[in-house]
Amino acid sequence: MPVAAAVLFAALARAADPADTVVVTWQVPQGCPDVEVLHAGIRRSLGGLAVERREPVRVGVLVVREAAQRFRLELRLDAGDGPAERVLTTDSCVAAVDTAAWLIAIAIDVRAVDPAALPPEAPLAGDESESTVPEPPAADPVPRQSPRPDPAAPLRPSPPPPETAAPPPPTTRTEPPPARDRPPPPDRLHLDLWAGGGLGLGLLPRLTPTAALGLTLAGPRWEAELSGHYWALQRDRYSGGHGGKFVHGHVAARGCGAWERGRVRLPLCGGLAAGGITGEGTGALTPQVARSLWLGLLAGVGLRVALHPRVGLLARAEAVLSLRRPGFLLDPRPDVVFRPERFGFSAFLALTIRLR
Repeated sequence: MPVAAAVLFAALARAADPADTVVVTWQVPQGCPDVEVLHAGIRRSLGGLAVERREPVRVGVLVVREAAQRFRLELRLDAGDGPAERVLTTDSCVAAVDTAAWLIAIAIDVRAVDPAALPPEAPLAGDESESTVPEPPAADPVPRQSPRPDPAAPLRPSPPPPETAAPPPPTTRTEPPPARDRPPPPDRLHLDLWAGGGLGLGLLPRLTPTAALGLTLAGPRWEAELSGHYWALQRDRYSGGHGGKFVHGHVAARGCGAWERGRVRLPLCGGLAAGGITGEGTGALTPQVARSLWLGLLAGVGLRVALHPRVGLLARAEAVLSLRRPGFLLDPRPDVVFRPERFGFSAFLALTIRLR
C-alpha cells in the first residue's frame, strides 16, 4: 500500500502539464502494469502533438479479472464537460491498460492514435529525437485544430485528414489500426433465459414443489423480468371423509436493482403477480371444480453466479403478500375449508442461458 500511494501521488504531481492526466482512481489486479505505464502509453499515443488543453483530464481506472484470460476495464473520464464512462473487456491486463491510455489520449486530443499502430521506433512526446522532425510547410504554419470529442459518443480512431489539410505529425499514421487491435464495443444489455424449480409455502395447504421459467433483460445496474410459476397439486382432507385438491399458477413482472462484482451479480427485486387457484372437492360429495383469481406483491433477493460467459446459476428467495385471497367451500357445508395465507414464501434454483 505505501508503494501504491507513492506512485499515485507522483502521478498527481506530474499532472500540471495539460497533456498529462489526474488519475483519481487506480485499481488493477496484482501483476498488472503500474500507473507509470499508463502515462507512458498516453504520451506514446499523443506522439508529437501540440496539446492546447488548459485543464488536465481526470480519470479513474478499474481493471477486474473475470477469467484466466478475460479482464474488464471500467474507465471514467472527465474532460471538463462532464464525466463519461467506458466499459470493455480484453484478453490481458496489459491490453486493458494500453486501451485505457489510448482512450485517455483521444480525450486529450482526437488526433491521438492507438499505441499498437505506432512503429517501435516512434519517439514519445518530449523525446530529444523530436529535434530531427521536419517542420510543416510555411504555407500553413498553424496546425488545424480538431473539435473536442463528445464524451457520450462512441470512441473511434480519428479518420485520416483530407489532402488539403496540413500534414499530420510524422509519428501519426493515417490508416486505422487493424480490427484485431481495436477494443471491443461495450455490451450494455444482456438477455437471459432461465428455468428451475424450488419450494413454496402459504398459497396452498402445505409446503409445495414449484417450477419457474422466465426472461430477464439486464443492464449494468438494473434488471427487468417476466416469469411464469407453477405450484404443484396438493391434497387436503377435512372432517367427514371430505377433502380437496388445489393447484396454483401465476405470472410475475419484476423490476430489480443489481450489484455486480466479477462473476457474481446480486439483484434486489420487487414486483406484481397475478394468477389463479383451482380447487376440486373429493370424497362423498359430488366433485366440483372452482377457480378464483389471486393477486400478490413480491419482494426478494437473488444471486447469479457466472459459470461461463453464457451460462450461470440463479438462486432466489422471495416473500409473497397476497392482495386477493379466494376462499373455497365444500357444498353443502357453509364454512370456508381453505383460503391462502396472507403471507407466503418461495425459493428456487435455476439455470440461466445468456441469449445476447
